[in-house]
Amino acid sequence: MKEADLYKPVRDYIEPVSIFLRSNHTVDEALAELRQKDVADKISYFYVIDEEGKLVGIVPTRKILFCKPDQKIHDIMDHSVISIKENQTIKDAMEVFANHNLLALPVVDMENRLLGTTDVQMYMEESFDIADAQHRRDVFQLIGITIEEKKKYSLSKQYRLRMPWLFCNIFAGIICAIISRVNEEVLGKFLMLAMFIPLVLTLSESTSMQSMTQSLQFLRRPRFSWKIALSQAFREWQVMLIIALSCGVLVGSVSLLWGDGFLASLTIFIGILLGIITSISFGIMMPIVLHTTKLDPKVASGPVVLMFADIITTLIYLSIASWWLL
Repeated sequence: MKEADLYKPVRDYIEPVSIFLRSNHTVDEALAELRQKDVADKISYFYVIDEEGKLVGIVPTRKILFCKPDQKIHDIMDHSVISIKENQTIKDAMEVFANHNLLALPVVDMENRLLGTTDVQMYMEESFDIADAQHRRDVFQLIGITIEEKKKYSLSKQYRLRMPWLFCNIFAGIICAIISRVNEEVLGKFLMLAMFIPLVLTLSESTSMQSMTQSLQFLRRPRFSWKIALSQAFREWQVMLIIALSCGVLVGSVSLLWGDGFLASLTIFIGILLGIITSISFGIMMPIVLHTTKLDPKVASGPVVLMFADIITTLIYLSIASWWLL
């Protein structure tokens, strides 16, 4: 797709919707109306409109088949619908596709009346088998690359966008240096502890990034629920707890070869365990908190999580060492 095409209105790429449901119909009435239509394509869900033709929800095909015949469509539909206005650009549509992993979008007018749909494959130069998961991933990756390639920022603009977040790393490094200076006595007495600091920090940073990535994946869902978010966070925390124990045991056991004694190796084990647990907690929750405060979690989460991971892990690791070994 040419760069000029990205700024065309999405209404130029609309396909009409011939199969839809009405919110005031019952399930039985909706099925009767669908039987009268020629449905050639595979349909995963139906768009729902009201008496004025406004888009008010969607109903998955499976749901309408298993609901009671006398239930109203309005009562069983999902009221949260991601749509796009007809005057928005193709670039806007592609960003929605990429951010929400959608293959089609309903297009509405300024009064929210359903005009049709726009399909992700309309913007691609080649056809994809969207039933194949790998091909779907390729589509979204290509869309993301296309969008990024069209963002032409000046040198000063790129500097202003990137440099502020690097201050998080600078700040974390300075704080970690101060913590190390405060605990220089234990580092001088047990050189092995200093030798393992890079590894301890790397493990905390890596696991926090893994948890943050999982959290960002969850936030791609159209609807946010604290109950589901906390459930997903707890499940991720359980997985990472096992990983933390494994890393702590492995590194702690290897550190015994340095001959500084069992307590020094136990300090490394506990430092890794508590450092990872704390870091992954920030990694899981930070994107969710930023999302609820209307900030962009994709931009801010990484630098902030890494900053906390470095500072807290260094503080835990050296505080335990000073308390235990001196």
